[in-house]
Amino acid sequence: MYKKEQLKGLYFARTFLNGCLLAGVLCISLPAKASDTVTPAKPIVSTAAPLDGKRFYALGMIETGNNDYLVGSIGEVSRYQIHPQVWKNYSSSTEYVNPAVARRVVRQHWDYLAKYFKEKTGREPQDFDMYVMWNTRFGYYAKKGFDVSKLNPVVKERAERFVNLVNKRDIPARELIAAN
Repeated sequence: MYKKEQLKGLYFARTFLNGCLLAGVLCISLPAKASDTVTPAKPIVSTAAPLDGKRFYALGMIETGNNDYLVGSIGEVSRYQIHPQVWKNYSSSTEYVNPAVARRVVRQHWDYLAKYFKEKTGREPQDFDMYVMWNTRFGYYAKKGFDVSKLNPVVKERAERFVNLVNKRDIPARELIAAN
């Protein structure tokens, strides 16, 4: 468990980073309005990298240090920092601190973002792409033409950290088991 001082430090770090990002990017991913999407003739099926234990671990570590109780500066909930409006698209539950419920919601939103990316680009998203979409307002990456060179440097740096965590070899086994 975290000590009270550690939680304050994590909350400060999260609040500080969000404050920095709010200057250029709102750090949530909201699903598109019905009027914003185009329904393809064939359903888009993504075979993007699965949201496995390593990705759950990396996402939770970057967002909250895998602390289920932290709430983001604009109300994001769970260790994965999902905006409540996004959460409501996938679940009627308000058990934001329940890791199993959060993982179900995250998996559904992750799949939605992967399909959206494939529909817009014609290619499978990589871990970097997925984190950019996860951590920015919906449509931010599309407005940048899915061009990494046009991203806010803070967004790019966080996505690179996510990729590094996914590829980390010494993730504790208990973390991987808990994430599946």
